[in-house]
Amino acid sequence: MRILILSKRDLTATVLLNDLLARLAPLPDCRLRVVLAERTRPVELDVPELARMKHFERDLPFGMLFPKLDGAPGHAGELMTPAQLSAHHGVDLSVARGLDDPAFVAAVEEFVPDLIVSARFSFLIPRHLFDVARHGVVNVHPGSLPDYAGLYPHFFSMLAGEESLGCSLHHIDAGIDSGPLIAEGAVPIRPGRSAFAHNLDSHLLGNRLINELVENLIGGRAVPSVPQGQSKVKSNTYPTPAEFDAFRAAGLSLIKVQEYRELLGRFGISEDLPGVSDDV
Repeated sequence: MRILILSKRDLTATVLLNDLLARLAPLPDCRLRVVLAERTRPVELDVPELARMKHFERDLPFGMLFPKLDGAPGHAGELMTPAQLSAHHGVDLSVARGLDDPAFVAAVEEFVPDLIVSARFSFLIPRHLFDVARHGVVNVHPGSLPDYAGLYPHFFSMLAGEESLGCSLHHIDAGIDSGPLIAEGAVPIRPGRSAFAHNLDSHLLGNRLINELVENLIGGRAVPSVPQGQSKVKSNTYPTPAEFDAFRAAGLSLIKVQEYRELLGRFGISEDLPGVSDDV
């Protein structure tokens, strides 16, 4: 089975890919290809909290830390950079800055996937791709559906005082996070942990749901899905400044420096980090 994984060029996606590729690569007759989206929305430059998250997720790892690791022999930690993952698993990995990017077009037209998996991909999948893969296009959404559709479901779940953060594997349709549900799960929201950490927890749960789906497809077993109900909550966009203020007022944090340093330590990174001193 040929599986095209569409993800993102950021730290969270790198961690989830470490886990997902290790799960899928050993499966029988399973061939993988990865495309990472590179996209910065204007709001990520204008809103201070989003700009800080961009620094933690993308600027620091990919602008400074990962290139050093890629230039060294072997790999220093238990987690690998995207380039190291590509070499380790023998997987073609490319970066796309749009849906018309040759890297994305080649991944679809040349690889001819049987299944397309979207996990943190930054672009809406165009309709003409829905029927390209015989098993369709599925998305991992790190939140409960339909109530927490859209961006930042981990943030809005925590802001609402939820006790757990959902994870939903669903077919992609013409809407946003609105396709039929294949599988669901949840991870506990623990006091003192950041939105960043809980988001990663949900994505790692999503990897298990993807693995189960792929094993069922390889085994020729039926994969039922159910339509989503009607949501009582709006489909969320990025948080507003007022919502960020409310998040902080509730004693919640977007990312904690200690969590971040511990995660980078799993890559073998122990150096001083510029611009990393305070929780966000």
